[in-house]
Amino acid sequence: MRTYVTGHRNPDIDSLASAYALAELRRRQGMEDVVPLCPGLMPERAAWLFDRFNCKPPVSMSDVHLRVGDIMDREIPIVSGRTSLYYAVKMLRKSGYSRLPVSGPDGELLGMLSPLCLLENLLDVGAEQGLAGREINTSLRLMAEIVKAKEPSGSDIDALRRLKVYVGAMGADSFDEHLPRTGDLAVIVGDRPDIHLRALQHHVRVLIVTGGRPVDQLISEEAGRLGVAILLTDYDSATVIRRLRFSSPVEESGLAKCRLVLEPGHRVRDISDDVLEQPEDVIPVVDASRKVIGAVLKRQIGAVPPSRMILVDHNETSQSIPGAEELPVIEVVDHHRIGFPATKLPIKFTADVVGSTCTLVAMMYRSAGESLPPGLAGLLLGGIVSDTLNLISPTTSRLDHRMVDWLEKLSGVSASDLMGELCRIASPLVTGVARDVIDADRKSYSEDGFSFSLSQVEESNLALLERRREELERQMDEIMKAEKLDFIGLMVTDAVRGNSRLLLLGDRRLREAMPFVSDDNGVFSLPGVVSRKKQLLPQVLALISTLRKPGASPDSEIPGT
Repeated sequence: MRTYVTGHRNPDIDSLASAYALAELRRRQGMEDVVPLCPGLMPERAAWLFDRFNCKPPVSMSDVHLRVGDIMDREIPIVSGRTSLYYAVKMLRKSGYSRLPVSGPDGELLGMLSPLCLLENLLDVGAEQGLAGREINTSLRLMAEIVKAKEPSGSDIDALRRLKVYVGAMGADSFDEHLPRTGDLAVIVGDRPDIHLRALQHHVRVLIVTGGRPVDQLISEEAGRLGVAILLTDYDSATVIRRLRFSSPVEESGLAKCRLVLEPGHRVRDISDDVLEQPEDVIPVVDASRKVIGAVLKRQIGAVPPSRMILVDHNETSQSIPGAEELPVIEVVDHHRIGFPATKLPIKFTADVVGSTCTLVAMMYRSAGESLPPGLAGLLLGGIVSDTLNLISPTTSRLDHRMVDWLEKLSGVSASDLMGELCRIASPLVTGVARDVIDADRKSYSEDGFSFSLSQVEESNLALLERRREELERQMDEIMKAEKLDFIGLMVTDAVRGNSRLLLLGDRRLREAMPFVSDDNGVFSLPGVVSRKKQLLPQVLALISTLRKPGASPDSEIPGT
């Protein structure tokens, strides 16, 4: 079973580095097929850090929605349309499936082979074609295969012919009267040379000689001259008649039409109701060129997913990669508030009041006695210094300091030097697209009926916010409307000087109640505030609880504003 290790959407260095390092730790401890993820595009600074320490970046994925390709049965037998009905039915019975997909010459889906369709064909007694009629549509190769005769020679043995089947079980004169004068005929005969000769005189297409009897040399030569195929079989006439009914290729045998056809990219949540409403248990799956590649069984809808999740640097599903709610979470490593939903089964949950998730992962390596090579130690060090602003953030703990000291020794890199290198990577407000600046490290929350997002970027020149304010406001307003948020904020932080500025849009009462000074354009100054989690978010949550306290109407003013 595959296990994804992922940080929050709009990932930052801490979430990416901790996901990568934890995946490596779990692999060392015996967990198979562990894949660290980057939800979306990797930020430039994170990409630089992975390259700096020669670590392969996590796989970028936009979602982990369960898809048809994740649950489909790729081992289901696929019947070629040119397979004889006899052997197709054997395949169906041996497979244990209620029906099987049938493919054409290029692998395209032709229909489904099912017992119900075969029964309908068999019971259609009045039809000239089909299992109950005299007429069969088959080839010389398939006929020889069915009656276990030596395969005839010729270039047209695979050509389909519509033949009428007769049995020469009467006297020569009666046989003459019984046999039509025209049409493609297949005649089943015994060891009577006179009947063989009469059949050749009628220019039949196929002469099937039963009972393992040889054919006179003169008869064989005449048949060759007339272009009549002779099939010698050990079966008796009654057996040959029954088997010939099933010599037609399965594509000619009334296949069931497909009411529903799936593709591997379809999300399971989108197609589950349609699958469950089908009367059939097996639904075919095709690729973009309509080639059959597998099938989905009804029992696979709602079964245990083939993948599971480990969450790092977050524990609220609203902050996770889209689709995470569809997969079971087996572990969480985080340093934020607990908003994880109740679970049916126990899970491993590691949380502590520290400044960085990388601190917790580094401690897990140390506690487990696992070695940290210089590159991996440097990656974890980069996660800590970026999330704690080189240990000056108020979220910084003693454990952060201890792990930084340890990782500096292992990596051979100074935390201060690494922070300086990170800060020299391109300025977000100088080079970044407005939407990318907002989404680079944006977290969404739901509290007391409010839905909101708070973004944070690090910038050495806070004046750049004013230069791009209008552009950023337009993008933030679009996000707020699209995601139906009550408000949205962008916090721009100068880690060196320990200050931030906040651009806040949305709920008027919240903006008026903010305990910070704003300029004429509504941009708040946040002196000494560098942590979204420990300094800004608690202020916002406190105001929300006041806005929606019991007895207060949604439009009431906050006392003292």
